[in-house]
Amino acid sequence: MTDLNQQNEIKLKKTLSVPLLIGFGLAYLAPTVVFNYYGIWTVSTNGMYPLALLITTAIMTITAYSYTRMCKIYPQAGSAYVYVNKSVQPHVGFLTGWVMLVDYLLLPMICYLLIGIYVNEYVPGIPVWILVIALAALGAVVNIIGAKTASLVDTIIIIAQLAFTAVTIVLCGVYVCNGGGAGTLFSGDAVINPELFDFKAVFNASAVLCVSFVGFDAVTTMAEETKNPEKAMTPAILGVCIGAGIIFFITAYFLQIAWPNGANEIVDPDTGIYEIFPVIGQDFMADVFFVVDNFASLVCAMAGMGAVSRLLYGMGRDNILPKKVFGKLSPKFQTPIYNILIVSVIACTGIFYADNLLGAAELVSFGAIIGFIMVNFSVIMHYYKKEGRRKGLKNIVMYLILPLIGMGTLIIAFFFLGTGAKILGGIWLAIGIIYLAVKTKGFKELPPEMEFDE
Repeated sequence: MTDLNQQNEIKLKKTLSVPLLIGFGLAYLAPTVVFNYYGIWTVSTNGMYPLALLITTAIMTITAYSYTRMCKIYPQAGSAYVYVNKSVQPHVGFLTGWVMLVDYLLLPMICYLLIGIYVNEYVPGIPVWILVIALAALGAVVNIIGAKTASLVDTIIIIAQLAFTAVTIVLCGVYVCNGGGAGTLFSGDAVINPELFDFKAVFNASAVLCVSFVGFDAVTTMAEETKNPEKAMTPAILGVCIGAGIIFFITAYFLQIAWPNGANEIVDPDTGIYEIFPVIGQDFMADVFFVVDNFASLVCAMAGMGAVSRLLYGMGRDNILPKKVFGKLSPKFQTPIYNILIVSVIACTGIFYADNLLGAAELVSFGAIIGFIMVNFSVIMHYYKKEGRRKGLKNIVMYLILPLIGMGTLIIAFFFLGTGAKILGGIWLAIGIIYLAVKTKGFKELPPEMEFDE
């Protein structure tokens, strides 16, 4: 068996550049996710899905900027956990990491659930719950034996998603130019229709859509493997956030002008994307999307399961979580088998959301929004409070006003999350607080920290 202590002394190789980081971030957030939520948010926002994405992009760009500031001074793999731990307070940092852990734990569930819903749409005889459990089992086996998806396959899937998105935009544009849909490529109502605008509905959509931008957060976890991270991270993080926002908005806009009445005519919001292709006379695109998106979701779920199992292993190894369970590797496969099984069981909870994809998405957003709020707060605490020399109008704007705007908009977004997500997320946070209290003897001791290679 390989000497794990010796492995831990090995430094991560710095090979990543800005273009590679942007590619990684866009791949992580999956460009076709904009299609997955099309039906849900088109219906709930009365056809203002593009507006919701525009608002989310603005909110996330401010938060992404805060990430660039913190990554510059703490170029470590721990991301939000490290930023808050170092700049605010270790106990608060632990709880921030704990809450954001929800995102990573539930990502495979969302992916498997999407596949289950879409396959059930094609083959109604196969229940969603059977598909979710079968996929979770497959994911567990693949991760336990340590198999890795080849980078070539990942690249092909990313290209396929971007190609599908581009073709869909073109087909919608051609349909509109030929007199279909809105009949014009420039429609203000496709972004905001004052007569139908519902503030609560649009901000509820924006709140949940925040999780669609986690690709820039994932980029920060690669800081230790990046060449000159102090300079490369800023353009990479902002590139992923703004790039994703542009792709998402343009796609949603063209879908809206192609089917302006979609909000009133979509039969099943969970699978609404499949209903638009017959409308524009391109039925075959539904089959193409089925293959591209499900394959992408499967790979994303497999990778997500592998990533979170390693994160839990790191927490177990450093005795943040019980070491006998979370810090144990399989003697045969040298993979964190218990963690993989735990994550697989959690992924199976997707069966309870078979008829409520929105509820599952909101639960994932709970952790993301709180984590983003705390990263903005860490900028204020580090640059504005701890470094008192950072005065002057420019610094006040960069390190106080912008983070406050980021926090404020995210708090508003959090307010519009569903009650169920807040309750379940609150329970998870309460468990974290209780665990931390026990671990630190009533908060009298500092919590153990994860060790990241410098």
